[in-house]
Amino acid sequence: MGFLSRNQTRLAALLLAAGPIAALGAKPTSLADYTGHLQSLRGLIERCEASPGACDPEQVGSDDRVRFDGLGAGANVSEFEVRYDWLRKALKAARDPGVPGRESTLAAAAARIEDAQREAGAKAEGDQFAIARNKTDAILGHTEFATVNEQNIWQKILAGFFMWLDNLFSGVARFGRRSPWIGPVLEWGLVGLALASLAFWVMRALERQRLAVRAEASRQIEPWEEASRNWRSLAEEQAARQEWREAIHCLYWASIVMLEGRRFWTPNRSRTPREYVGLLEPGSTRWRLLGQQTRGFERIWYGLNPADAKDYSSALELHEQLRTA
Repeated sequence: MGFLSRNQTRLAALLLAAGPIAALGAKPTSLADYTGHLQSLRGLIERCEASPGACDPEQVGSDDRVRFDGLGAGANVSEFEVRYDWLRKALKAARDPGVPGRESTLAAAAARIEDAQREAGAKAEGDQFAIARNKTDAILGHTEFATVNEQNIWQKILAGFFMWLDNLFSGVARFGRRSPWIGPVLEWGLVGLALASLAFWVMRALERQRLAVRAEASRQIEPWEEASRNWRSLAEEQAARQEWREAIHCLYWASIVMLEGRRFWTPNRSRTPREYVGLLEPGSTRWRLLGQQTRGFERIWYGLNPADAKDYSSALELHEQLRTA
């Protein structure tokens, strides 16, 4: 009886320990569904950034237990768990628009979701490559592929060309032994040909440069480009006076006017900063750069947060990258 009592006690302890784990159990899902869940969470964070009323922790959903095959049938099955308690806490805190550090908290949450999306994409690519490689190896392992391939016509032509070059230089070497002057003639002839080719290339490069300078000088500055430069100059003036918030505000509008002049949208000053970002192609370089500049601009300008030279340098770098994107 004592032995049974001890076993029953251990079983009860194990059940009590397993209870919380079962309560926090993650939902089994595939890698594709996990990627879709991350995308929906990214949209939830963006809506929360735009409106505190959209910060609903219940919309996060359950945790994920992602399951995927490493090499297809017959291979080991891999899985990992992803928990979102940190995101629920961040959304719950972000319901209050006046809470300190709200923008930075949501920006950090968005960055963490983006990192998870990149990791999921890498896992998916590796999984697909491993499956394809396994299938290919299985096909090439058949006996009908264990043969020696004959050279194709192009390989034969290339081999004949190298054989002709070998015979040519061998003949020149034999002729050089009878006529010692042939060696210096060939040497100086090749040097002269190289110098002539170099001089021709330099002349062409200088001519192209002169044409480019002439074309640049004759090109008229577009009104939108002049307006963007004016905003940029005004930002430099404000930065010289250490008016960092005003300088960042001017850099933001320099980017908006520049993209507007390049026909990414029609002029409409009633749009919000987030609406400008939404008009660009999602996932593109311009969409990412303008999104980063917009978040920094909103945090400082609309959030009434102080700015410094580091914030101005970051906004200036994003503007330059947008201009050359």
